[in-house]
Amino acid sequence: MTKTPLAVLTLALLLAGCGSAAGTSGGTTNTPKSGGTLILGENGQEPPCLDPHGNASSDGPVSTVPVADSLVWFDADGTIQPWLADSWEISNDGRTYTFKLRQGVKFHDGAVWNAEALKVNFEHMRDPATKSPLAASYIAPYKDAKIVDDYTLEVHLSSPYRPFLDILAQGYLGMISPKQIKESPQTICEHPIGSGPFVFDKWTKGQSITYHRNPDYKWGPKSAKHTGPAYLAKLEIRFLAEDATRYNALAAGEVHAIDFTPPQNVEDVKANPDLGFLTAIRPGHPMSFWLNTSRPPFDDIRVRQALLAAVDRESIIQGISFGQYQVAQGFVTSSTPGYAQGLAGTIAYDPAKASKLLDEAGWTARDKDGIRLKDGKRLTAYFPIAANFPAQRMQIAVQTQAAARKIGLDIQIQTPPEQELTDRSIKGDYDLTSGLWATNTADVLWIQYSSKNITTDKRRGQNVARLSDSKLDDLLEKARGTADPAELYNQAQSRLLELVPAIPFYDDPRPVAYQKKVRDLAFTPAYPSPYFYDTWLDE
Repeated sequence: MTKTPLAVLTLALLLAGCGSAAGTSGGTTNTPKSGGTLILGENGQEPPCLDPHGNASSDGPVSTVPVADSLVWFDADGTIQPWLADSWEISNDGRTYTFKLRQGVKFHDGAVWNAEALKVNFEHMRDPATKSPLAASYIAPYKDAKIVDDYTLEVHLSSPYRPFLDILAQGYLGMISPKQIKESPQTICEHPIGSGPFVFDKWTKGQSITYHRNPDYKWGPKSAKHTGPAYLAKLEIRFLAEDATRYNALAAGEVHAIDFTPPQNVEDVKANPDLGFLTAIRPGHPMSFWLNTSRPPFDDIRVRQALLAAVDRESIIQGISFGQYQVAQGFVTSSTPGYAQGLAGTIAYDPAKASKLLDEAGWTARDKDGIRLKDGKRLTAYFPIAANFPAQRMQIAVQTQAAARKIGLDIQIQTPPEQELTDRSIKGDYDLTSGLWATNTADVLWIQYSSKNITTDKRRGQNVARLSDSKLDDLLEKARGTADPAELYNQAQSRLLELVPAIPFYDDPRPVAYQKKVRDLAFTPAYPSPYFYDTWLDE
């Protein structure tokens, strides 16, 4: 697997520099202790479904990784290590992967891990009934599989797909009991059964998820610090949506750790000798406002370029994050394998350029409110958002709206009912929408911008910018099938900076604060989220 040096260095430094304290500082001993219940305060993005294959929430891996092991492990240096797969071979044409599977693994319901179990999981990932917004996109090239023997599965792809092993390391593609998939798939969302170090106990929606240790566990990733069952006897994830509530719960000792530490509290955490801090920039696509390129006004590239130039992203992000967030330099984050280092600084804040571009696009007249006109129509863009839109993103939206108005573009923020919002999203009835996509490969660009991923009547795609560019499509398709796609991804990122299908704002961090009694808390490198297998409590 090829990685850019900066991507490896960024993730490694963040994990080592900020995370080493989890295993070496605080407490009274370095000898792990067994027992205790760790409580994690999670933010309000509670998953609607605990089936890892049907989950799109950023909290998804936190709630499913304790239960579901992955086929392979993505190490911090970007190499792929064995886990539930002992080894694998890839055909010369990149279309056939032959997996030799680990023996002796059992799911929590007693089902055996074998070739049939892996095949059943692949079929579940791509089954439309799973309603998978992530897994199905990730394994889209999967064609079928052949059971060679009990512990060997031959997987056939419709086209070469270089990131296949990378994405199989993510918690979103964790393995679920084949017995549950075949006999009671309707129960997976509420009560997933995996082979992981923790067994699911109970989900009290809006409040918490609890787990207990799997006493028979002995097949953790080979990069783990120990073998055998987890140290923690129990694990509880509490959903604490309000930033202040989450931080105060940590400060008061009501929880042992909090995910997504509020940016306004990060410096306080770092200054507190009783607390530790762990962070990493999530690889993938930065938090952005996507522009609908399929209809006016953003079907005109000059209008898209004008809005990008009009927004002072540096000032906005520094303000809303208290200086904690890194401003995005393009369309993949700086921690993503394949990040194009040479393009940093390409996006410039230039209101004069923005006004000139709109003049060139024919929006020269203005109405009494200062909004530009062309052929008697106002330059207006509609931005429908959910009623529970995150506060920080709302601040970005309001400041973007103000910047746009200064150049004569009227962005109207709307809050339609949830069902209307969903319907409009499917139909493409919007001009702006927001989000990010965290994944451990630059293939996120294919997911977000290939014309194959524009939503149709037959398929829900993730190209919400509805961008269709033959040059970009060609670059991304070639990158998927080559062993060394770095230059192709560089060209693709450069092309996107010309096309401006989105306003990229910041590289999304995963900041975790914890009491020093929490030892060996770590991230899963494939998708930075807390991982508790080696974690123990020094109390």
